[in-house]
Amino acid sequence: MNHSLVSIIIPSFNREGLLSEALDSVLGQTYANWECIVIDDRSTDGTNTFLREYSKKDGRFIIISKPEEFRRGASVSRNLGLQIARGEYIQFLDSDDILSDDKLEKQIYTLKNEDKKVISVCITSNFKEKKDAVIFDSDRKDFRDFNNPEEYFGVISEFGGYYPPESFLISKELIDFSGHWNENLTLNDDGEFFFRIIHNSNKILFNNDTFVRHRQNTGDNLSMLNSFQKANSLLNSWKIIEILYNTKYNASNSKYLDKKKWAVYNELKRTYPILIKENKLFFFNQKKRDNFLFKLDKLKKRVNLRLKNIFKY
Repeated sequence: MNHSLVSIIIPSFNREGLLSEALDSVLGQTYANWECIVIDDRSTDGTNTFLREYSKKDGRFIIISKPEEFRRGASVSRNLGLQIARGEYIQFLDSDDILSDDKLEKQIYTLKNEDKKVISVCITSNFKEKKDAVIFDSDRKDFRDFNNPEEYFGVISEFGGYYPPESFLISKELIDFSGHWNENLTLNDDGEFFFRIIHNSNKILFNNDTFVRHRQNTGDNLSMLNSFQKANSLLNSWKIIEILYNTKYNASNSKYLDKKKWAVYNELKRTYPILIKENKLFFFNQKKRDNFLFKLDKLKKRVNLRLKNIFKY
């Protein structure tokens, strides 16, 4: 059995009411060789006091109060955690999510004979309250192994996005090779980070024998463009992703990039159209398709009007 140290990194801000559920799930792990680094992002409620008290239960908890010279934000907190982490493997966990008791044990076993560029992911169960039933979506097409990143990107181009952060178990070596979290992004920082991780991986191994519980929020990334800064961050994240994708694959033939950029284009068109105007080259194909669909819609309306007039008599 591989007894590698796992560093669990939890960023937290004003989560006094939910943190115990996440920390209890860490404390209950059947795999014992872990350290849990919780970075309190200068919370204004009782989070820090709660963390100090909770950490007395077990010396494997490391509580960090983010110094004033560090910017606020989850990406900054995670990077601070990575600087401190001593583990061979990294488990990211949001402060309101939950790990199943055997999550680390099962994934460490999966990776025991693999090189450090192999990722393990597991089943995700979405929930709102801890008492909610644990329900799995057995039809998800990404709930399987992938032999290479391109195969994975092809599958998720058809139906959705990445696994949630807590689903992954990743070697520190792969994270250091791929680069840490981009602290300049205020939206889709997780999408951009995990793209780099998957992009640089050799394969993805899926654990169907363990799970994480991912707390559902009311909105998603595209519905959170409530500021120009966030909209610009979303745009920049996809510029980075496209550049990196092109280093291995042909972006012009990618269904994955085409679908994702189309979704971003339509949201920016609705919220901050100036960003489309300022990034004509990046959105060239999307603008071309949009113009075609606009003309097609006008043509359909004309034809329908003529048919209506014909059958009126």
